[in-house]
Amino acid sequence: MASSSSSSSPAPLWVALGRVTLVQHDSIKDPGDVSLKLALPPRASTLTVPMSVHPKPDYDDTDRHPYVIAAADAGLLLHVSHWPFVGFDLDRDPPGIVLVARDFLRGAGPGEAIAASVVRIPDRDRRQCQAGISSIKNTGLVSLPGSGGADYAVAELYISASDEDDDDGDDDDRATLLFFRSRADSWVQKDLRCPSMSGRRWMWSSHDVIGHDGKLWWVNLVWGLLGCDPFADEPVLHHVPLQETYPIGHTAEVLQDIERRRMVRVSQGKLRFVELACHKEEEEEEETLLVVWTLVFGRGTFTRWQHHRVARLASIWASDSYRATGLPAQVPALALLHPSNPDVVYLYLEQYLFGVNVAQSMVVDFVRRPCKLVEVVAGHKRPPPVSWRHFLAWELPCSLAGEFYEVIEDN
Repeated sequence: MASSSSSSSPAPLWVALGRVTLVQHDSIKDPGDVSLKLALPPRASTLTVPMSVHPKPDYDDTDRHPYVIAAADAGLLLHVSHWPFVGFDLDRDPPGIVLVARDFLRGAGPGEAIAASVVRIPDRDRRQCQAGISSIKNTGLVSLPGSGGADYAVAELYISASDEDDDDGDDDDRATLLFFRSRADSWVQKDLRCPSMSGRRWMWSSHDVIGHDGKLWWVNLVWGLLGCDPFADEPVLHHVPLQETYPIGHTAEVLQDIERRRMVRVSQGKLRFVELACHKEEEEEEETLLVVWTLVFGRGTFTRWQHHRVARLASIWASDSYRATGLPAQVPALALLHPSNPDVVYLYLEQYLFGVNVAQSMVVDFVRRPCKLVEVVAGHKRPPPVSWRHFLAWELPCSLAGEFYEVIEDN
């Protein structure tokens, strides 16, 4: 089964990149390369990082599963640490280093690519970070439009709730933007005013950061998006609340499951909000809706979410294409959105990854060997449930476009 594109123009080639990487045991004297083993999506492509780039390459407990924070035309943003802050240990500000692997070129074998350069981002002052905020979930990568990925920025955003008893009557939250720009020597800090978010009085915590069209969008899957242009001389934050199909509660159970049911991604050049929505907790699972919204920009700062596609899980489960997979009628987890066809959402269930065309309520892609998909570790912590945190849809640079003619799929 192959997914189709809703556009008449050729779809950009892309990979489903596993965020957990492997490590090549090289040496400092004979360093290896950051390499990529390509696989036709939705099979997961795998990144391999040489031991020589680690902060402690001779350390016995070096991170053997670095984490891919973001993928963009500028390259891949990686976090490399040491035990126990490895892999999916995302809920703290772990020690380690941040790298940008860039300029991927064809490797020696079919379906192999090598990063021509690996840039180590300078360490930022850890005192600038707020306690309780995950730096990995709060960091994004974006390139300056028109630069071809050569001019890029790595940025973090921190929000501090204002004091309701402030004497000057200014009840706006405050934001701190920390960013590093390519070819710079250090991080820069800028203080911003945070727009009102319906009287919210606690610290903003990001689930994800999306780079799109020269801007970064910090995503909280309850409160919405905060976006700004890190390349601007005076960055301005804009808040966009999410367009909920049904209101969600703020119980611990709902919030714990939210990364499996909501995600924000870019597809066909637009920001999309994807949701597995149910009217209430006791509602039958077959009444759950798979919904895709599109963020539409108007004049000035006006934005709105436009309904794009919706399908009931019952309709998907009843299709011949779903029954052919042999999967049970259970609510899956969100994994990916096709980067050039927003009709196709990839879902994860019982370690199987499959794509659904929402407009047609049918399965269009299916991975039958789940053990090949991803290997998850989290130091001394249990890894999170499988969700979009395990995968990234990365549109390949032009230098790798021809690789798919030689990709050999695993049997």
